Amino acid sequence: MYLVLKTIKTFITVLYILIFLCKHSYAKEIRIGVASNFLMPMNFIKQNFENENKTKIYLSSGSSGSLYSQIMNGAPLDIFLSANQDFPKKLENTVKGVKGTRFTYATGKLLLFSANKDLFDLTFPNIILSEKIKYVGIGNPKYVPYGTAAKEVLKSLKVFNRLEKKIIFSKNVNQVFLMNYYGNLDIGFIAKSDFIIKNKKGKVWDIPQDFYSPINQDAILLKNGEKKPEAKIFLKFLSSKKVRDKLVSLGYIVN
Repeated sequence: MYLVLKTIKTFITVLYILIFLCKHSYAKEIRIGVASNFLMPMNFIKQNFENENKTKIYLSSGSSGSLYSQIMNGAPLDIFLSANQDFPKKLENTVKGVKGTRFTYATGKLLLFSANKDLFDLTFPNIILSEKIKYVGIGNPKYVPYGTAAKEVLKSLKVFNRLEKKIIFSKNVNQVFLMNYYGNLDIGFIAKSDFIIKNKKGKVWDIPQDFYSPINQDAILLKNGEKKPEAKIFLKFLSSKKVRDKLVSLGYIVN
């Protein structure tokens, strides 16, 4: 009986040690708000950074506009990876952002996408005015930088007013891709990264850069992360050659 009790006590002690080690193996942590178009690349970056730095990363994803609102309303984020420059610039001029930490980590590329084979023979920009098209998807320009770029394209082509009744606004650019992919839209303006990472069908049309403003995606350190060395280390890691090479392979432009 004594041996049984001793064995149980030893087992419980070992169990407590294992729980303690698991709990404290990532004693450091950072919380990052990431634009939805960058979530898949961010998962790759997250895994590599955690392995190299023993720091746990927690992600919050959504449109850049919704993340900006969350930060302004007190969301406990340490870093913001936006899909544009405007929201980080705004944060830089408030108590929420740390001045001098903002930089462009990637530049996105906008594509026109369709999974409707009846449209595959059409060319850009004629496809946009095809009578076969009933629904056009773009991210909501109020919150989604890729949606802002899409609206600029339609205005550059002088067709926005003609298409307005056909436009379906999505809460983020990933949703535009998925709605197209599953046939709920005829065409949509998507991030090139979504097409490279997720597509197994469909066709894309390249959009000349002079039709829309460059989608420069900025990062900024937030006040919550100002006293966290690991947050500053992450921002340096984001600019490393390993990460830059990966981003290029996923359709982003890095300088």
